[in-house]
Amino acid sequence: MQGFEDVTFEWGGKTFVVPANRQMMLIARVEDALSGDTGLQALSVLLRPEGPPYSRLAAAFGAALRYAGATVSDEEIYLTTMNDFAAGRAEVAERNQRAVVALLSVIAPPFGHAVDRSDETDEAEKKD
Repeated sequence: MQGFEDVTFEWGGKTFVVPANRQMMLIARVEDALSGDTGLQALSVLLRPEGPPYSRLAAAFGAALRYAGATVSDEEIYLTTMNDFAAGRAEVAERNQRAVVALLSVIAPPFGHAVDRSDETDEAEKKD
C-alpha cells in the first residue's frame, strides 16, 4: 500500500502545496464541501458522468486552496468559472477537469493516479 503524496494546487498563477503528512484534514474538508448534506460519498459526486455541480466543485477546490494557504473565496472560484463559460473561453473546461483530478488525488489517491496516468497515455497517443 502506498502512502499519501504531496498535493499541488494552482490558482491565480500561484502554486500551493499540501504535504503528505497533512492530508487527512484536507480530505475531510474536501469531502464535506463536495457532499454537503446530501449523504452522497464525495467520490461519487466527483465521478458523476456529468461531473460535480459547479458550486460544489468551487467549494471543494476553495477549501483545498485555503487549506494549502491561498486567500480565495468559493464565490471567486465559482464566478471565475461562470465568467469564463459566459465568455466562451475553451480553457474553462480543461481547468475544471484539472480541479476534479486534483480533488480526486486528495480524496482517493489511487483514482487520482489512475486518471493522471490515463491522461499521460492519451497525450502520448495524440503525439504518435
